[in-house]
Amino acid sequence: MASPPPTPPSALPSSREEKRFKSTRGVSEWAEKYRPGHFHPVNLGDMFQNGKYRVIRKLGYQSPQQSSDRQIDYRIRPRKITICTPRYVALKIMAANVELSETELSILQHLSTKAIGDPYSRHVTVLLDEFQHKGPNGKHQCLVFEPMGETAASLVEELPENKPQRHGKVSRYPKWVVRKILTHALRGLAFLHRNGVIHGDVQPGNILFSIDSIEGVEEKELLQDEASTEVLVERLDGKTDLWAPKKLFFKQSLHDRIKLDSELMVKLFDLGSSFWAADTQARTVTPIGLRAPELILGQKFGRGVDIWAIGCLMFELLTSRSLFSVMLSGPDSEAQEDADDDHLLQLNDRISPLPDDTMKAWPGSSDWYGPNREPLNPYGDEAPVKYSSLEEHFNQYKNPEITNEEAADFLSIMRQILVYDPNMRRSAEELLKHPWFVD
Repeated sequence: MASPPPTPPSALPSSREEKRFKSTRGVSEWAEKYRPGHFHPVNLGDMFQNGKYRVIRKLGYQSPQQSSDRQIDYRIRPRKITICTPRYVALKIMAANVELSETELSILQHLSTKAIGDPYSRHVTVLLDEFQHKGPNGKHQCLVFEPMGETAASLVEELPENKPQRHGKVSRYPKWVVRKILTHALRGLAFLHRNGVIHGDVQPGNILFSIDSIEGVEEKELLQDEASTEVLVERLDGKTDLWAPKKLFFKQSLHDRIKLDSELMVKLFDLGSSFWAADTQARTVTPIGLRAPELILGQKFGRGVDIWAIGCLMFELLTSRSLFSVMLSGPDSEAQEDADDDHLLQLNDRISPLPDDTMKAWPGSSDWYGPNREPLNPYGDEAPVKYSSLEEHFNQYKNPEITNEEAADFLSIMRQILVYDPNMRRSAEELLKHPWFVD
């Protein structure tokens, strides 16, 4: 009888010799992360919360910007609930080395109570249940939400008009879908902000499309298609692993159940980076190109960071281009300074000249501008880089179905959002009064 394999260390393998498994290339998560301190092994049919929930499908895998992966999403069917009709829900299982902060949990619970009677709460995913689950790899926080469809970052590739996907072909959302996404995202922010919560990570990957109700759908219609999505997890030494599932599965989202018509609904998702508006010590993980000026400069920030991100998303969704193309070339402070410099240079050219107080707060301003604001190039004799204005950039890449009159209207809205002083930016409530955001 073969001896059982030793318990793997919590440290991830750094060389081929340290790996336990044959390649499972193509599946979203890395099999090597099924080890103590990391992912919980889940097999179809597994039960959670004393039999209350049963896994029937893998919805996806989420890896946010933090260094450690955060969670895997499953669709589960509750077996014992207090209402007559069983409901399908989405279960998020956090990695054992990722603790749900007291702030995140308290915010989720707070919003659950505030959601009653507030129509804008429909545009934020609300926590239905939470519990801890102990497995071979540690203790995992589990969150239960309503089932949702694809993100705004991924659904665009599934639209019929964007298929087949070809090199050089730009995938876009129709103009009316962009309007829905932005309007509903603003409603979600209005709900958060009026309840003292700042999202902190507004981006396409954290905006989800609702699906048609599946309350009465038979379970067999929602089961994972195992044959076409499974990948065996096999150890290199041929032994049975006690810390990983027997199989991994490609995700099976419910994009085909998203209703792309007048009933389309969008919701803000993932409050892992959210914080209380009164928290002066809060930190954010906003994607680098969506950072508001106050985030770039390390200044005090609040609700305005969410609004600034909406302005950047508006540009991105209407053009399929980033408003600010900022790259972080490495993890060191020098790479961060270079990215910050480039971001501020783009702000100066694309939005408007930076205010004096911003120039004073920018450590590298004297490297790029002379005493009379003349552009400099600290790296050579070539002429300094000049970025196109917001209007030039938008009109160059805008969706062809956007008329010149509409373009002027969109640019006017963006100009009301992309204001350097966060106190002068329009609030979500104010922006929703604009005719374009009124359903």
